[in-house]
Amino acid sequence: MDSRKKFFLGLAGGVMLAFLAYAAAFWFNLGRPTKSSRWCYEINQKKRAMANAVSGPKLLLVGGSGTLFGINAKAIQSATGLPTVNLGTHAALGIPFILQWTKELAKPGDTVLLTFEYELYREDELDLSHGDEELVDYVIARDPKYFAQLPFADEWKIFMLTSNKRLKKGFKNLGRAEGPEVVANDIYYSGFLDECGDQTHNTISNRRPNAVEKLSSTTSVLAFGFSEKLRAFDAIEAFCRWAQEKKIYVLATYPNLAARPDYYRPEAKAAAREIRDNFTRLNVPVLADYTDSILPADMFYDTLYHLTQEAAVERTRKLLPLLKAHLQDHPWDHPIKPEKSRPIASADK
Repeated sequence: MDSRKKFFLGLAGGVMLAFLAYAAAFWFNLGRPTKSSRWCYEINQKKRAMANAVSGPKLLLVGGSGTLFGINAKAIQSATGLPTVNLGTHAALGIPFILQWTKELAKPGDTVLLTFEYELYREDELDLSHGDEELVDYVIARDPKYFAQLPFADEWKIFMLTSNKRLKKGFKNLGRAEGPEVVANDIYYSGFLDECGDQTHNTISNRRPNAVEKLSSTTSVLAFGFSEKLRAFDAIEAFCRWAQEKKIYVLATYPNLAARPDYYRPEAKAAAREIRDNFTRLNVPVLADYTDSILPADMFYDTLYHLTQEAAVERTRKLLPLLKAHLQDHPWDHPIKPEKSRPIASADK
């Protein structure tokens, strides 16, 4: 065998061995907890327990951390008498994951209110092209069952996007029991959830002095509009069809957002209208106009989507009349068809 053949065979063998070693390391990481996924995991576990503890019909508030911080389940429950659980979690988990998790908790007769951050609507079934480290970390460390039920192409994406640094994190926890969660120096501690799953301690008095000024350095995608199809509606439509079959009523509204003049531009209005049109096609009523959720920056805690505790209660009270009207109407006999879209109530316009 000449030297060139030996070289290429050796190279191929080396690549194969490296791949097998990486695959083995990935496999050993599945289910190994990491500190970086701890807060999200803990709040999800507590919210799961709250939802499962309700024996009758309930309202589930579904979305990212904008929902966690922005809609007050306790205020809704007090005003309507309907058991309400705030399922708001880390937005980095994405719409497909959040909806799959909701399927595990929603029961016939329940109502689900979807409130997703604008950025999430651009994701498809599993959009990891930007290397979403939080989602990869969480799925590997905390939810290997979710990983196992994904299509092979999506499993491959997660596998390929798992960095050596992330693998080292998992190996550090081999054989190490996870201790009790400790109170963090900031707001991200599961012990700060109330009995309805709402965030607490995010009060104005606890807000850092320069928090509001920092909001001016970030802008939501809403300002620029959507140049492509809202790919997340493939997953949303599948969820809505499932909900229809299970007699689970789905509603939607816009996320709270720290005000900027850009959010009133034609591009922003078109983006909000596109979201409404997609939900309308699925016979999902959209509560309120998007401008009702654009609020003064001093109502926010630490990000452009996170309200203070006081502002969340105020915002919820304004949403309540619209919510109450729809909670009285469960149109199980309305199939999801574009040509038979359920008309939006005049209060929603």
